[in-house]
Amino acid sequence: PAARTNHHAYLGGLLEHTLNLLELALLVLPRYPDVSPDLVLVGIFLHDAGKTAELTCGASFDYTDEGQLVGHIVQAAIWVHERASQAAAKLGRPFDPHVLMALKHIIIAHHGRYEFGSPKLPATAEAFMVHYLDNLDAKLNMVFGAIDDDVDEGSDWTKWVPALESRVYKPDVTRRS
Repeated sequence: PAARTNHHAYLGGLLEHTLNLLELALLVLPRYPDVSPDLVLVGIFLHDAGKTAELTCGASFDYTDEGQLVGHIVQAAIWVHERASQAAAKLGRPFDPHVLMALKHIIIAHHGRYEFGSPKLPATAEAFMVHYLDNLDAKLNMVFGAIDDDVDEGSDWTKWVPALESRVYKPDVTRRS
């Protein structure tokens, strides 16, 4: 899962979310030639990697001790730093410190706001892009999930969705006469 509750909270959800972001980035990157495609794509691929240590996948999804104490953002940044050190040792030359810092920043800032658990706010174009694409995919997944899960067929509105801070209008407005 990509989360315990809010978005993509089902088996395969993390993979679906990651692939969605990669596809979105490939659509958006050509519009922004000053943004590094390599950093964005690697940042997307790794931004939620720590969720594999943060969440359990049993009868229900819950947080591991590591997830509670460290969290997926910090865990992913640690893993990236460790792998960069291993690559440097194997290659016999240092990993570019600016690239490593930029990649760790994307991971650390991808939630975009302190109140959403981001240790830092986005400060590079690549980090902003990953944050907004991540947020777009998560929010739309919650919108469609709220519609799919709604049982009140007599109402045009879903119940309140706390993560969206809204109710969702259910009718397809493009098909209304």
